[in-house]
This record gives sequence, C-alpha cells and structure tokens, in this order.
Amino acid sequence: MKWLKRLIWQWNQEGRELTEYSDSVPMSTRLGRGSRREDIEADEGLNITVRKAVGGKIISFRHYDHRQDRTDYKLYVVSDDVDFDKELGKMITLESMRM
Repeated sequence: MKWLKRLIWQWNQEGRELTEYSDSVPMSTRLGRGSRREDIEADEGLNITVRKAVGGKIISFRHYDHRQDRTDYKLYVVSDDVDFDKELGKMITLESMRM
C-alpha cells in the first residue's frame, strides 16, 4: 500500500511542476506555435475574390474577426460598362476603412 501512496505523491509533485510551468509560459508557446499575429499566412486581413459573371464581375470581400470569432462577407457587382480598376480601388478603400 505504501507504493500507492508514493505514486500518488509523485503525481501530485509532477502536477505542481506543470502548473508552475504553464503559469509562466504563454499558451501559444506551450502548444508549439507562435502568435497568429506573427504568421503572415494567417487568415487575418482582407481577402478579395473576383469572378466573371454575365454582364460584369462579382467581387467578394472576406474578413475574419478574431474577437467575435466570425467571418464577414461583402459582395459587390461591377457591370461591364464601368471602369473596373477605378471601382475596385474604391471598394478596397471602403472595405479597408471598415476593418
């Protein structure tokens, strides 16, 4: 029965050491990854997709909000009779200000 008490005492000591370690080290380091803000390939920022459609183009903007854990989508349609480059520039400026 003494061996069981020693085993429980040893587990208790190991648990205390882990707790002390985890309190002093950030979660991202313990999990073996860096901060999401440091990763340039992270799904942060503004993602733009342009697709052809009959009579114009469809532009979709996607932005992931980490605070709310939510992805926001905005869709725009640009007809063929308008200057596409100018309209896309306006949309990017508008969506960048919303972020």
